[in-house]
Formats: sequence, structure tokens, C-alpha cells
Amino acid sequence: MLKNLLFLLALSSLGSIGFCSIIPKDLLNQYKNQPPLETILQKPEGYQDRFFLVGGKILSNEPLEDRTELLIEQRKLSHSGKPVGSSSKNKRLILIITKDFLDPNIYTEGRLVTAYGKITVRKLGKEKKIYLAARSIYLWPQFNPIQGGYIGGGPVFFF
Repeated sequence: MLKNLLFLLALSSLGSIGFCSIIPKDLLNQYKNQPPLETILQKPEGYQDRFFLVGGKILSNEPLEDRTELLIEQRKLSHSGKPVGSSSKNKRLILIITKDFLDPNIYTEGRLVTAYGKITVRKLGKEKKIYLAARSIYLWPQFNPIQGGYIGGGPVFFF
């Protein structure tokens, strides 16, 4: 009887772990309270150096000598922080810059990422460049229907 009780307890705790979010709860709460991206893009100077959570589908990955630049198509985030939905007519592209090397063979076009960092605005002549200086990036695992499972998860968020 005690064996069965311990087994059920272990099984229920494993089940609850499986439904936990990779992204810390306080960041997800912060995401719920952050203004929509359209508002930020209209007046980025007002949001400069504030932390934001963004996610989307990778369009390109350009590793440079001192950083990696990821261009993503922004998507809404689910309750767990995973980008959801498909592209729309009004695509919003976000440039994410990190000091870390992100292997282009792993962070490939079409993969989903969630990033946490500061909005930064740079003026290049008359043009404004808006990007996210990433503090942390999570690469979501891909589902492989042939093998019947997920492959290629990213590192866990830590600060």
C-alpha cells in the first residue's frame, strides 16, 4: 500500500513539473503588463533601457566577431512564454543582439525563440535602429513527427 502511495506521489509531482514554464513566472507577469510592441515602436525613446520579453520565429542568424544578430518575426507569447500564431500581413521584425555565439546550425530559420532584454535605439544618420539587447534567449524545442518527439531544446533562462 505504501509503495502505491509513493508511486502516485512521484507520478503526480512529475506530471506537475511537465506543465511548468521554462520562463520565470515574474518575467511572464512582466510581459502581461508591458505595452504592445506597436506602442513601443511608435515612441521607442520612451522605453529605452527598459526590460521586455519578446518572441518569434527566426528569419536569419548572423554571427559576427563580437556578437550574434537574430532577426525574428515577432509573435504573441502564450501563457508559458512560447511564441504562438502565424505570420500576419503586418509583420513586425525585431533585431535581437546578444554577446553570445548562437550557432547558425542550431538557431536556424524557422525556429522559435523567446528573448529577454533591453530595448535600445541607435541613430544612424537620419535613420533610427531599434533592437533588443538580449540578456537571455531561449530556443524552443522542435517537434519531430518522424521520431515522435521533441528535439533541440535551448538552455534554461537564468539571471
